[in-house]
Amino acid sequence: MGALLRSLEGKRVAVVVGSGGVGKTSVSAAIALSRAMSGGRALVCTIDPARRLATALGLGSLGNAEALVPPEAFARSGLAPEGQLFAMMLDVKRTWDDLVARHAPDAATRDRILGNRIYQQVSGALAGSQEYMAM
Repeated sequence: MGALLRSLEGKRVAVVVGSGGVGKTSVSAAIALSRAMSGGRALVCTIDPARRLATALGLGSLGNAEALVPPEAFARSGLAPEGQLFAMMLDVKRTWDDLVARHAPDAATRDRILGNRIYQQVSGALAGSQEYMAM
């Protein structure tokens, strides 16, 4: 893990990818925890709806917005980070809807797009949507 952490020094973004079951969530949580322990701020975001990230961090659940991992979650493991660790679980459909709402010129246009059946299908099932919305 030391070589990996050294390779990330000075980097602002790390993307952990791979086949299912290879430890992406565990590695991501460890990288983020290491950053928080050393005084930095880290956000770990999962696109996997399986809730493994929340479990790995000792949290009940995660939502579509970043949430600070509370100090008591660390204290239960005897840790006292100098920095902050945030976590979230991406909801692709909600993120698309938020994007439309933010950029629609008015409420009528927003509602027309959000109510469109093609949009509803595409925003929940378009290949690559998870990766695109995560970025």
